[in-house]
Amino acid sequence: MPENKRWEACETCKHLKDWSRGEQKGGRPEWDTSLPAEANQLVLVRDLKPDSARLHQLLRCARCGTYYLYWTEYEFLVGGSEDTQTLERLSDEAAEKLLAG
Repeated sequence: MPENKRWEACETCKHLKDWSRGEQKGGRPEWDTSLPAEANQLVLVRDLKPDSARLHQLLRCARCGTYYLYWTEYEFLVGGSEDTQTLERLSDEAAEKLLAG
C-alpha cells in the first residue's frame, strides 16, 4: 500500500475525511455539527501556536501514523458566538515541514 494511502486500512483514519469541519453557533443548537468521534483518538504531536487562544496543532494517528492539522476559530457575535474546528489530513512531507520549522 502506498504510504500516502495507509489511512484507508486504518480503523481510525478510514472514518476521517481529507478535510472536516465542526461548527457551533450560539443560540442555534439545531445547526451544530461536530468532527467525527474518531478525531478524538488522534494524538498531539506539536502545538504549532502554543501562546494562542485558538488551537493550531499537528496531530497523528497512533495506529497508522497519518498526520492531521487541527485548528480552531472563534468569532464573538452579538446574539451568539461561532466556534469552528477544522481537521485536515496531511502528507508526511507537509507534516515534516511543519515539524522542521
